[in-house]
Amino acid sequence: MIAYQVGARATRDAYFLTNFPVTMLPAMMMATSVLAVALAYASTLALTRWGPERVVPAAFAASAGLLLLAWAVSLVSHHVAAVLVYLHYGCFGALLVSGFYSFLNERFDPRSAKRELARVTAAGTVGGLIGGLAAERVGHVLPITAMLPVLATFHAVCAAGVTRLRSSLEVVNVPDAPREGAPPAAGVRALLATSYIRGLIALVLLVTISEGLIDLVLKGRATAAVGGGGQLLRFFAAFYTGASLLTVIVQAALSRVALEKLGPARAAAVLPAAMAATSAGAIAIPGLATAAIARGSDFVLSNSLYRGGYEVLFTPVPSRDKRSIKSLVDVGASRAGDLLAAGIAGALVLAMPLKGMGNVLFAIAAALSVCGVVVALRLHGGYVQALANGLISRAVRLDLAHVMDSTTRETLLRTIGAHKIERHHAGPDEDTGEDPAAELLLRIRGLRSPDVPKVLRALHSGPITPELLPHAIELLARNEVAQHAINVLRETGAPAVDPLIERLLDPDTDFVIRRRIPLVLGAIYDRRAADGLLRGLADKRFEVRYRCGRGLAHLLDVDAMCWVSPKDVFAAVLREIQSASGVWETRNLLDKMDDEEWSPVMGEVVRDRANRSLEHVFTLLALVLPRKPLRVAFQGLHTEDRLLRATALEYLESSLPPQIRRPLWPFLEDNRPRRAEQPRPTEEALDALLKSNASISLKLEELRRKERTPPG
Repeated sequence: MIAYQVGARATRDAYFLTNFPVTMLPAMMMATSVLAVALAYASTLALTRWGPERVVPAAFAASAGLLLLAWAVSLVSHHVAAVLVYLHYGCFGALLVSGFYSFLNERFDPRSAKRELARVTAAGTVGGLIGGLAAERVGHVLPITAMLPVLATFHAVCAAGVTRLRSSLEVVNVPDAPREGAPPAAGVRALLATSYIRGLIALVLLVTISEGLIDLVLKGRATAAVGGGGQLLRFFAAFYTGASLLTVIVQAALSRVALEKLGPARAAAVLPAAMAATSAGAIAIPGLATAAIARGSDFVLSNSLYRGGYEVLFTPVPSRDKRSIKSLVDVGASRAGDLLAAGIAGALVLAMPLKGMGNVLFAIAAALSVCGVVVALRLHGGYVQALANGLISRAVRLDLAHVMDSTTRETLLRTIGAHKIERHHAGPDEDTGEDPAAELLLRIRGLRSPDVPKVLRALHSGPITPELLPHAIELLARNEVAQHAINVLRETGAPAVDPLIERLLDPDTDFVIRRRIPLVLGAIYDRRAADGLLRGLADKRFEVRYRCGRGLAHLLDVDAMCWVSPKDVFAAVLREIQSASGVWETRNLLDKMDDEEWSPVMGEVVRDRANRSLEHVFTLLALVLPRKPLRVAFQGLHTEDRLLRATALEYLESSLPPQIRRPLWPFLEDNRPRRAEQPRPTEEALDALLKSNASISLKLEELRRKERTPPG
């Protein structure tokens, strides 16, 4: 794949400039940018619908076929083929690399990805050498078009390789489907919300425009100095191969040091600073060599120091917003930069002689690069502030062990140490002079430890502060300490409500955590807890909804000030009833926790017999309807005495709202013969039901004894 990237870039430039004057490049850049944006959007839809395991190998195969088609066209018309090759690389090159990494990311967990993807990236260095050497050798002995079947072979091998990986690597990291009703303009609104994101957009635009202008000057001077054909192909092959090697060296030797010493914003500023300096040098000393130095330094730094800093600058962006914003910046801003660069160059072609245009383009690139330095340096303060705000609001979650640069590390330490820590009373052997931030980090390590005793000591060593809440909530996923975490979070009370609701409603949160959060919220007497549990009734997972219903019932039972809207409850009931009967009848609970007493309708005698879906519906109804008769009716439905069961059904028939009774009735298995007379009024049915309560309890107890008595 990377062999194609390097070889195709050299082939594209050499083939196009052999057949067209350099003045045609701006128009081609503009056309390619527009087509690339459209194809990127189409690929996003395809990946969402069919997944990378189907789209990526098909795209590689299609690319190989299109390259062979361009080769066939070249036998008839070099001009048409040169345009096709230029468009092909601009649209397929980076898109297929992105698709391939999407394919891999779904097949490695985060820990394995760090190790395995690093090996893949290292192999890409070898591929770059192969592609560059192939282009250089072909340019030495064969016409440029001989590279097209070579490039097609590269992508055909990629198609076969991804197909083989598809069957040998299991998917382990499938991203959640986007939530229903998510507004398509969410990324645009998030973009306009903060000046920090607008600063990132401005940086990408300035850097991309400068790169495009410098690249145009290099191609013009290379064509004038080398000519066309195989010599031009050899020049570009050698240039891109050498630049790729230097990128690897700089990446290995300087990227981590630059991030550590300079921070992400200043590391990103190195690229526009270098472009400004080399552009000024190329103006002072015109020629191919200085243009190659300017473009080469741009290429090397763009793929090393700048890329590392730029990716870290996205850390403060919440993950949910990053999915839309980052693609908007990476694709939209970059292609907009290409369009602007092409527009500037096209205007200059019309306004002045070609001979002096190179220095003007370098001057514009230098001026824009200086602006880029200013924008990048201003991002430093915005990054620190945005990161601190994200850490405080828990929209950003960072593990200190994974932080590479000093700026992020210092911000993380300063943020978590800025909040006053309520320290418990120190014993005679405790050191009370310890730095609060260091103490906090020590407790965080304890909460994240795989050792259960260490976790319990950290959990019970003092109050759970806002900085510790995310780590305490994560403990809900660990069976051996989950009950301890539930108890401590309940004791934390109101400060824990908002973080718990955020995790409950976030589909990216571990399902085990989400199904246990209602056990905490149901014991915190706070109106916000009730609102969060009510919203949880719309969750896609039954057990989350089931426990939210029980939690709400418990809150209403113990807090006289807590209430819920009948309209919201009936809507939740209808959603449950609309479930298919097969799903309805087979729902079970994965957890057996301490909320059994929270059920307003469940009793000991029916616990092993009750249908969980039906119980959940009755729990919801008990939030807004009289509880005692609903409890008696629910238990009456589980007897085998036809009279008692009929009494329970009679009450439900007369008391349930019609919009609930009609769809619910098939699930109550009402087999009574239909009577001609009207049902009794609710008061009469209720009186008959309550009089049957003792008989229902006796019948259920008798059934329970029978079920527990071994046969024979």
